[in-house]
Amino acid sequence: MSPSSPLPPQAVLVRKYGGSSLATVERLNEVARSVRAARDAGCQVVVVVSAMGKTTDELAELARRAHPNPPRRELDMLLSVGERIAMSLLSMALDREGCPAISLTGSQCGIITDSSHNDARILEVKGDRVRDALARGYTVVVAGFQGVSREKEITTLGRGGSDATAVALAAALGAGSCEILKDVDGVLEADPKLVPGARRHDHLSWDQMLEIAAGGCGVVHLRAVEYARAHRVPLVVRSSFHDGPGTTIGDAPAHRAGAPIPPNAGPGPGRAGGGPRYRPLVMHLEPLVARLRLTAPREGLFAAWRDLALARLDPCDIVAEWLDGGPAARWEALVRKGLPEGLMEAMEQAAAGATGDHALDHETGLACQHRGPRLALFIQRPQQ
Repeated sequence: MSPSSPLPPQAVLVRKYGGSSLATVERLNEVARSVRAARDAGCQVVVVVSAMGKTTDELAELARRAHPNPPRRELDMLLSVGERIAMSLLSMALDREGCPAISLTGSQCGIITDSSHNDARILEVKGDRVRDALARGYTVVVAGFQGVSREKEITTLGRGGSDATAVALAAALGAGSCEILKDVDGVLEADPKLVPGARRHDHLSWDQMLEIAAGGCGVVHLRAVEYARAHRVPLVVRSSFHDGPGTTIGDAPAHRAGAPIPPNAGPGPGRAGGGPRYRPLVMHLEPLVARLRLTAPREGLFAAWRDLALARLDPCDIVAEWLDGGPAARWEALVRKGLPEGLMEAMEQAAAGATGDHALDHETGLACQHRGPRLALFIQRPQQ
């Protein structure tokens, strides 16, 4: 598989491969052949890898078996291993293909983050070792999803964080292209597993993709799109299993060729010339959702409850949330995949002896449908 668009000789191409694209050694070898083809076409290639298959989930399960609420620093040390396995194996496969390669961790690349374990943000990318390796003729394979804080602690970037790694490296290296390779053909109107006829968007603006990602679309990580927009990094989202055009994200017009434009659509956000959008760009279905509701006086118990919830919930799993102010604050959140084990018990324990009106409530077994870029939620119990 060659790059989706021709690049000038010696241009830097950054490619990110997701876990399903690297799930087996056979897939690793196929990726190595594809990367070798891009190198033979004259590109300097930087490959960002996720962990193979379900490795991250398996490591997280090991952590939960060792400790129901593992220390966040130690969890980062454990989870960062998955991408390191993938990067070293891919480098071996590239060497077998006659393509000199070197693997680098996030810290070795100089990906500097804040100190928020399990959900860090990238502050700076130095990239000196990457530039040096490219200048010496190597293809560089980088462990995604991780970096190092200024306190020299290993950090991880949260679910989908390898996308952010790729975009940040592309910006730092002045790459001619940043490709996000997945197990789908691009950004589609709906999940093709649920809607077989879902159509692919040819082009999206950064703003449109940002709202789509914020609405729950998992094709590109939200922070990766934020970084791409801020640093004006053009993206291509396409399949790693076959050569197709995918979806380009950047300054290109958002209107899909051949799609009818509503007659009343005037200027405004949502199209090339702006204008209200009558048909959503994407629709998402979350089949397994829990609803958590907290009400308590703003000072004291409410803050303790919300801190407990946010410490145990993956921010990427929160589909939507509402916060009402006033002396008695109310917080409600919809969480995909249900609530973490032990969360409700910990919150009930925190409320022991609390005074004043307070309420803690949760529902499980819900489903919700939401649309992007303007978020709308429809909550129901899934049919049996």
